[in-house]
Amino acid sequence: MSSAEVAATADLKAGHAPAVKVGGMRVVQHKREGDKSEIATMTPEEEAEFGTSPPKVDKHHQSLIISGAVTKGDRDFTTQALKCFQEKPVPTHDARPRPPQVSHHIHQPR
Repeated sequence: MSSAEVAATADLKAGHAPAVKVGGMRVVQHKREGDKSEIATMTPEEEAEFGTSPPKVDKHHQSLIISGAVTKGDRDFTTQALKCFQEKPVPTHDARPRPPQVSHHIHQPR
């Protein structure tokens, strides 16, 4: 064993690194997986069994058939019609209830 391996095993407590404390509280340190960014490719047998996914279509240029009518996604309604529907007018009257105007009499001798 080299000196680096001996030093690494000497720092272990119960098979793992000791707890790290900051300000008297333990801090969790999760183990990081090294090469998880690898993309899983399908073998030819898996491709034959599962098939390939259809290419992604941009939502702006997508058209669907719903109940026999062709929809054009976000192009069904004009921008002005959507603004009229979505932007509500600002209320002119404040509808919050008023606080009660009752004065509380505490009956105490003077």
